[in-house]
Amino acid sequence: MVRRRHVYHVAGYDPIDAGAQYRRFARQLEVFRRTWNVDASVSELTHDGEQSRAWWSARAGGPNWQVEAVHEILLWDDIVRGDFTRPLPLRLVKALRAYLDFIVTGTMFRYILANQRYAIFFLFPILSVVLFAVAGWLFARLLTGFIGLDGFSAAALGVPAGLVLFLVLMRWPGRRWRVEQLLDDWVCAHDYIHGSRPDIDARLDRFAETLLARAHEGGLDEIILVGHSLGAMLALDVIVRALARDAGFARRGAAVCVLTIGATIPKFALHPRAQAIRARIARVVNEPSIAWTEYQSRADTISFYKFDPVSLRRIDDDRLDGKPVIRRVQIHDMLLPETFERCRTHVLRLHYRSVMANDRRSPYDYFLMACGPVSFADWTRSPLGFLDFLAADGTYRDPAPSRVAAAQPSL
Repeated sequence: MVRRRHVYHVAGYDPIDAGAQYRRFARQLEVFRRTWNVDASVSELTHDGEQSRAWWSARAGGPNWQVEAVHEILLWDDIVRGDFTRPLPLRLVKALRAYLDFIVTGTMFRYILANQRYAIFFLFPILSVVLFAVAGWLFARLLTGFIGLDGFSAAALGVPAGLVLFLVLMRWPGRRWRVEQLLDDWVCAHDYIHGSRPDIDARLDRFAETLLARAHEGGLDEIILVGHSLGAMLALDVIVRALARDAGFARRGAAVCVLTIGATIPKFALHPRAQAIRARIARVVNEPSIAWTEYQSRADTISFYKFDPVSLRRIDDDRLDGKPVIRRVQIHDMLLPETFERCRTHVLRLHYRSVMANDRRSPYDYFLMACGPVSFADWTRSPLGFLDFLAADGTYRDPAPSRVAAAQPSL
């Protein structure tokens, strides 16, 4: 049974800051209490801007258990927001270069073979830009035709008019659809694959030093490094950088575990020039002292479902005997029907459900992972996940060995 845990969280390509993440955690803690019938409280936020860290403590308990957990955000939202400040023409040029690279190298077609819905996510922002540009061109043609202009006078009026409409559409509905953020996301992925993001490299080095310092301090049962969305690849990179500094840091003291959720690791690894990235993934796989589990959901379009991020091949079912352990969970089983109905047509809301509290008991729950008494090795491999360990009244129970060893039924 775990009594002290430290969770590090690496978010995806998102401008959300530490304060917003803390407020979300505090709100969701009440949902966690109701769902699992437990007591839980959270401390105030502590923010170290110089170290790009923010953290808070959470206490949770049931009739026969008590856990003290630190939830620490490894911050890189300032880098994301810095990307947003680039002028729109520069962002569009960089996006065009990135998309051409993904298409010419065949990476886009690998996305289609791996997960068709993810391929749609890949194409959505660039197709939105094309749609807005076509709308601007049509507007310019109709306007100049209605007025009866041609030649230079038509161009003098039509080009500015079409450009204005294009910019309006980029702001709305483009801002609501997060078109510019998604374009920047793919530019960032392209640059990271090609090793041209020294700002991200420097930040990951800092994260690795933070992880090592905590592992060396001791006094913990578990350290869990969580990577969500694009942050899943960065989390693996942090582990590799920590191993490069101290190859044995996870072989003594607290168990060191990696949880990837809503993950987009194949987004990088499927690129033919991502040899260095595939080597980092292999380094984590080959380190026996570090456990790695990935949870996948069919409803999460912005991730790879039924796909092995190491072999880069489709899989048919859960995999408990390899690395990473791959488990499937259905978001509709985690939420009340009315909650799921509010989310089902919102791609991003579904994408973020894996880092929020469930309002129904299910095999996976982010908050029970962070604040509960069940060890990472136990709940990630148990047939029914957390359902095998927590009774209706919040009591911790040890499942029979035969249950833990049983194969999980297909979801």
